[in-house]
Amino acid sequence: MNILYVVDTFSVIEPMGVLHLSAISKAQGHKSFIAAIEKNNVEEKIGQHNIDCVAFSFMSTEARGFHQLAERLRALHPNLPIIAGGPHPTYYPQIIDSWPIDAVIVGEGEAVYPEIIKNLSEGKDISHISSVQTKHHKNSQKLLVENLDDIPFADRELLKDVAPYKYVRMKTFFGTRGCPYSCSYCFNSAYNKLYKGKGLIIRRRSVENLVSEIEQVVQKYPTDFVRFGDDTFVMKYDEWVEEFVEKYKKRVGLPFYFLIHPNLVTKKLIGAMREAGAHSVMMGVESGVERLRRKVLDRYVSDDTMVEAFNILRDNKIKVFSNTILGLPASTLKDDLTSLEFTLKCNPTYSGFTVFTPFPGTGLYKYSIENGYLDDVDSFEDSIPNSMQQGSCLKHITDKQKDIHKNILVLAPVANFMPFLKNLIVKHLIYWKPNKLFDTIGFFVRNYCNTLIFPFGKSLSTFILLFYKVLRIDKKNYTTQTSKKPSVETSSSTASSQENRL
Repeated sequence: MNILYVVDTFSVIEPMGVLHLSAISKAQGHKSFIAAIEKNNVEEKIGQHNIDCVAFSFMSTEARGFHQLAERLRALHPNLPIIAGGPHPTYYPQIIDSWPIDAVIVGEGEAVYPEIIKNLSEGKDISHISSVQTKHHKNSQKLLVENLDDIPFADRELLKDVAPYKYVRMKTFFGTRGCPYSCSYCFNSAYNKLYKGKGLIIRRRSVENLVSEIEQVVQKYPTDFVRFGDDTFVMKYDEWVEEFVEKYKKRVGLPFYFLIHPNLVTKKLIGAMREAGAHSVMMGVESGVERLRRKVLDRYVSDDTMVEAFNILRDNKIKVFSNTILGLPASTLKDDLTSLEFTLKCNPTYSGFTVFTPFPGTGLYKYSIENGYLDDVDSFEDSIPNSMQQGSCLKHITDKQKDIHKNILVLAPVANFMPFLKNLIVKHLIYWKPNKLFDTIGFFVRNYCNTLIFPFGKSLSTFILLFYKVLRIDKKNYTTQTSKKPSVETSSSTASSQENRL
């Protein structure tokens, strides 16, 4: 059977969920192909490779484009099986009732994918399989994958000839699944509820399994930098960390990036990660207002703990990419300005900002509807922005606030990177009308800071190719939404918890 995996865009970060599923299907003797909506090559790939099944994997910000693609494919290929998975189908599975697709996979696809592929290849029905929902059958989730070592290594061959992946000397890996926190804006809160009673939420691969995969990839593909995409890569200093430091340092030795919660940052843990080769981390501020963090975001971090975490990382010479959310429910413009000031006080290497997006399935999505910040619409696609860098979809956010948000998004990294401009930006420029000059300055500063967080090597030709790609993504992300129905070409979200997983 020939399977076509479809993603929204080919970015610099691999769609790891798709790569794992491709490895599973190849192990059963099937062939894998990949296409992206942005390339407008899905229909071409279907005809070129005589595709027997199409598998979508997408996030909520990408839903509209996949819906429209499904409509086109169904009209052209009435009998071609189309299945959908990933974050959006998992937390908004009701798309099966209105979209012209055959099934959605809810949750961890690896647990049921072998059975799904076997049935499809034999022309059998899949509506009875756990975690699969069809128009007439809504099955409950299968138990979580208990032993992550049982999952095949990601199929990197699927992307070996695909730009920009073939030029990017950074490779992504996952060592864990699950998160101990249930922040209301994050999919992990919904994930934890979805799988309650179905196995251990937090699981880790063995160090040997993880390091062995990294070794194999580094030997086969040019790699300068390792990115660990886990929502929480390490939680405390323990035997796993000790073994990881020893084996990674000896057998891989490349600088790496990981994500961490500020409550988990200790001198001993960060010192160990630095010894292993940690170069940079992502650590969320989310809100600079402690009241909002606790009461709205369910993120129980004190201001003092946050500042101390940044200090510990800085003392260990680890660069920090932070994220702060603007336009939260129950917040005011004053709160957003406080968040801006607090983020600059923390002084990350790269101060990223996003606008709150109420993803379905999260606690804050429900909160937004119940408290009148968001209409309870039939189709989530009708209200969702194309990315978390676009204007707020909440009803209490005024046009003036949206303009200020836009300026904070593009100028806050400038104020952080060039402190001598802080007062000018914070007290004056963010109140101006958004303009192309601000956009241009912000683009170059943001992307320079990105190279500090992800310093993988690039030749001049590769730099030009990647620059063009980043420019296109940036234009999509930071172009203010002016219509309820933006273009089909959607952009990638920065939410780590929406990592592509079918």
